Amino acid sequence: MNKILKCAVLSSVLPLSLLSYEIDFSKTFTKKLTPDILNSDIKLVVELDSEKNVSSKLEKFDNYIKDMNYVEKKLGTFNIRPRYKYKSNTPHIDGYIGEIKYGIESNDPKKISRFINGLIDLKNHRDTSIIVSNLSWKVKDSSANIAIDLLRYESITWIEKYAKNLSNDLKKKCEIKNINIHSLQNSYYRGSEVMYSAKSSSNASISVPQQTTKNIKMNVNYKLECK
Repeated sequence: MNKILKCAVLSSVLPLSLLSYEIDFSKTFTKKLTPDILNSDIKLVVELDSEKNVSSKLEKFDNYIKDMNYVEKKLGTFNIRPRYKYKSNTPHIDGYIGEIKYGIESNDPKKISRFINGLIDLKNHRDTSIIVSNLSWKVKDSSANIAIDLLRYESITWIEKYAKNLSNDLKKKCEIKNINIHSLQNSYYRGSEVMYSAKSSSNASISVPQQTTKNIKMNVNYKLECK
């Protein structure tokens, strides 16, 4: 057993009687995770004088988005609203603004780049804006849940071995009275983010953020009784 850890534990021992001890201490377990899903929010904005022209242009983008089945798409929104100007404090319709919003994700960054750059290629006028936000890596829920289960298992097997070694060192029977997993640090879900806006260029390309390994940490409180 590590001498420093042994000394720390023994110094925290509280006598319940001349022959028994209760020990409370905490330990942190860590596992590295590599984000495996690249996701982003896409917003397209079209501003024209005619509601019909706005609708026609938005439909072109909407059809492109629906046909690109190589990325996973979240629920999108499609809306058109009047654009107003004020004359003598009176509002007058001065055109229309149309918007499409989608969320996309894939485990292949090349597919995300292909999708976004395809949108940019469709844009050839200043009346259309493409905004890519929250382009970032995250860990799939299934991958995160597996990592959490492994950390729980590690925390249980560790204390079982520790209690056995402590029993041998103290020449007593040390039993596990309580295991309390009281904190999970969820910083592993999201990696680096970038934002991109294309307002006038039709041949711009977008770069994918770096896929950076993250740590998931589990803090566990133990209570042992040695007698």
